[in-house]
Amino acid sequence: MNVREAHPGEHDEIRALLTTAYGQYVGEVPAALFEHYVHDLTDLDHAAGRATTLVALDDDRVVGTARFYPAGKVEEVPLPADWAWVRAVAVHPSLRRGGVARALMAHCTGLAATPGTAALSLHTFAFMAGAVRLYEQLGYRRAPEWDISVSEHYAVGGDLVALTYRLDVLPAS
Repeated sequence: MNVREAHPGEHDEIRALLTTAYGQYVGEVPAALFEHYVHDLTDLDHAAGRATTLVALDDDRVVGTARFYPAGKVEEVPLPADWAWVRAVAVHPSLRRGGVARALMAHCTGLAATPGTAALSLHTFAFMAGAVRLYEQLGYRRAPEWDISVSEHYAVGGDLVALTYRLDVLPAS
């Protein structure tokens, strides 16, 4: 499994992967909210210059993706300035539980291991049980004081809360 920074020519493939991977959750949230959420996840241009979009490759095929924001570059959600953030983690449904998400998260942890970064954070939902299980296995712990109301964030009705998890990181030596 090779994880590297995505090339612009892969953006359409990444958008399709995100749409497919998150499509399983369409019935978990109100339709209007889900539409805003997926649009936000697939907007790769919005974070240009602040985030790094990663891809996991299997025989040169994009099978996973994640977006890494270094500490101090997170504008989308309120977090401490010394926290990095990862979002839009997705794995092709046929390859789930095959180590792709684990490889992406390990790469993000390596990117976060810089002086001045205290933690790597992410947001997820309780209904994403497999993802929650993986994050907890990797050592992430809840940081409920940083949970966000996704309904308020997108100014759409509903009552959906994104759960915040954090992993304390040490700078690489």
